[in-house]
Amino acid sequence: MKIFSFALLTIILFLSSCAGGPKVSNITPDWADTPLEDTSSLKAFRGIGNGETLAAAKAGAVDNLRSEILAVMEIESSEAFHAMFDDIAGIIANPGSGGVDGVEIIHNSGWMNSRDSITYIVDLTWDKAAFEKQRAYLIELSETASPGYKDMEIRAGDAESDGNFYEAGLIWAAAAGIARENGNNSGYRNALDKVSKAIDNLDYLLNSYPDKAFVGLRPESPVLFLVSSRGKPVSNGEFVISYPKNNREGSPSRARARIVSDDNGIVRFLPPEVSFAGTQLVTIAPSADPFLEYFDGSGDKYTQGLIDSLETPRMLAEYEALSRIRTIPTGILILETDLAGNSLNTADTAKGLLNDLSTDGFNISIMNLDPSQMLSRTDEALLRDLKADSQFSDAYQRVIHGTVALDSFEQNGDNFTVRVSGTLSLSDINRQITLYKSEITKSSQASNSLQAISAAFRQLGRSFAGELIEQAP
Repeated sequence: MKIFSFALLTIILFLSSCAGGPKVSNITPDWADTPLEDTSSLKAFRGIGNGETLAAAKAGAVDNLRSEILAVMEIESSEAFHAMFDDIAGIIANPGSGGVDGVEIIHNSGWMNSRDSITYIVDLTWDKAAFEKQRAYLIELSETASPGYKDMEIRAGDAESDGNFYEAGLIWAAAAGIARENGNNSGYRNALDKVSKAIDNLDYLLNSYPDKAFVGLRPESPVLFLVSSRGKPVSNGEFVISYPKNNREGSPSRARARIVSDDNGIVRFLPPEVSFAGTQLVTIAPSADPFLEYFDGSGDKYTQGLIDSLETPRMLAEYEALSRIRTIPTGILILETDLAGNSLNTADTAKGLLNDLSTDGFNISIMNLDPSQMLSRTDEALLRDLKADSQFSDAYQRVIHGTVALDSFEQNGDNFTVRVSGTLSLSDINRQITLYKSEITKSSQASNSLQAISAAFRQLGRSFAGELIEQAP
């Protein structure tokens, strides 16, 4: 395969060794330690060789340069490539003789190094457009060795011209499968690159997402993405949805689902039960699976590169999930007072609350505290002290608190009429804020005075419970 190159290296060795060979400088050029870099319009290449003679060092530099160019072109070594490179080597051996389009030799010399041997460096630049044209030509030559590849290439081009980029990506994947089966590695890699480029042309639009979500519940509405290709819906395409989900240890993690778009290009995803409060992120990306079906299943770095390229998220849906009020550990701390403002040492309001809220599924209990001592403080001081005491801050996240009082007590014959009122609040202990507050008045009649008072306080508690249940998700 390297008959042209070896012949040329023989010429280089012969010319360089004639008449004892030229004198070699002992001075290292200033540019030797600063390789050329690519620019917006030029690609830079360097070949380095070392040897006991100038000819050997130069031949090594030329061979190293060939390897560098071949690696950047990402094509298979072939007679066509070596024929092209021989033209470059001819310029190196005989500056001013012909050339390759876009190639310019910048540095081409050798010198004695510190190891008493000779170092030779060839630096060249290559116009990027000319380089890509040459690369495409060499790839096309290799593709002709894969029966069916050219047909796939034409079909993919037609699909792209029609704006059907998802279809074009599938056709390119088929072409890659053909090239791989025929051992045409450069055609295989080129086709995989074409798959990625075709799919990159898809457009994504976020149609809708849940306007509210709560921990422990599945959102009522789905996330809808619209996928199109030049304004036309991409139907029956497979896409990867990434969404938040707790792992087995209960820590926030992410899971994936593969969903096929409908005839209108809609990818519909209804998130599962929300596992934690906060921002929920749902992303969409093309699935690599439909394209990998054209291969035999044995992965390599190129197929993995295709997977990584395709399954990079293209669009994000973001919405907030709130903690369900029913699941949050909540304590009750309510003081009941008589007409004079003295503590009654009763808990009828708390019991009315507890009964209705626990029946509705709230995680609630009466706090083991003396309300008369705790509720003599301001709301701010109460919340501060509850948070400071781990006995309560570890057990409860929220507290229902307040004072309710006996406002009036009347006897009409054998009946007693009682009116009670008060303000109850629902506060967050950790955040030190009041979330909800309500002023409530209730009345009750009974033939027994204590029963009338108890019933009025219990009704007040149940009334506040009803308000919380109505607001709870």
